[in-house]
Amino acid sequence: MAGRGGRAGCLINGCLGVLMLALVIVVGVMVSVWNTGREARAEARDQVTGAARGARDRLAKAAADGVLLDTEIQRAVVGVEKSTESIERRGGQVTITTRFVGVVPGMLIGGAHDEGCYRFEVVPAANPPKVEVRELPYEACSFPPGKPSPPRAADVADDIAVEVRTALADGGVERVRTAEVWKTRGVEVQETETSGGEHVAHVWLRGGTGPGGRDCYEFRAREDSGTVDVKRLKPDGCYRLERERYAVEEKAHRAELDKSARKIERQLEKAAADGRLTDAELPRALSLPAKDDMSGEWVTGPDVAPEKVERSSTAVVVVARVTAPNASWCYEFRARLPTGAVTRHYLSDGCPFQPQ
Repeated sequence: MAGRGGRAGCLINGCLGVLMLALVIVVGVMVSVWNTGREARAEARDQVTGAARGARDRLAKAAADGVLLDTEIQRAVVGVEKSTESIERRGGQVTITTRFVGVVPGMLIGGAHDEGCYRFEVVPAANPPKVEVRELPYEACSFPPGKPSPPRAADVADDIAVEVRTALADGGVERVRTAEVWKTRGVEVQETETSGGEHVAHVWLRGGTGPGGRDCYEFRAREDSGTVDVKRLKPDGCYRLERERYAVEEKAHRAELDKSARKIERQLEKAAADGRLTDAELPRALSLPAKDDMSGEWVTGPDVAPEKVERSSTAVVVVARVTAPNASWCYEFRARLPTGAVTRHYLSDGCPFQPQ
């Protein structure tokens, strides 16, 4: 009996040891989680306070010229996450109120989130500019519906024009091209062109009445006169430069194609000179020289099968795809058999569909 009691005691002691070990592990995990959570909360708070300090410094820099535009505020007051800012102007003071959010992601545990409502009071005319910042109760950033309202596209365009004029005076059109104003939130540059001392930008601005609540504006800065012209365009106006570039490219491609098509036309005339144009002659007449990829020398290109052939007693009409170095398109060639004359016609609608 005593032996059995001793073995039972060992078993109990062993169970207690396992339980104590498990308890130590659980307590250790809880302490680790608590420390991790505390560090994450501290990091989230640092994100919020860091965003506020950064905004204060950027506001002071933006106001150094004695003016603080809404577009400059948009770029200055940024953070990891941020609510829409309220901007009020009273006398020579600009007041900006906004909420910053700090977020530290975590895998299952250890993540954290913090928020802070801050108010910046800026006097741009002071030398140096005066910028005061203080944290407010959370409720101070609970703006009622509709306030703050997003800036109107027309007002944003006015601010952009001011910044572009400053950039033009500081460094010409190259400075305009790389100006910070194009990075403003709510400003989306669709296309630009810089040439001959002139910079043109077609830009979408939020807060408009066009598609998706955006309006298209053109900003044209001229280096010789030092002027900046602003014009609101129809929505398709934001693609004008793209269309013009495309038209120039198409013209160049068309010239290449016409050059190749003229060669085919002459080859067809030669083949039809005897008043006949057989199916065997067509592939050779439609082939063009090609540059060999290995040697770089010009060689006879592969035979090109025509897309469509129509015959009558007096004519042969051939639709064939003409290929140039940078383009490919279909032409119609009409050979008049009695005379051997051949005419070509560029098919604006492309190649006709051929059922298989």
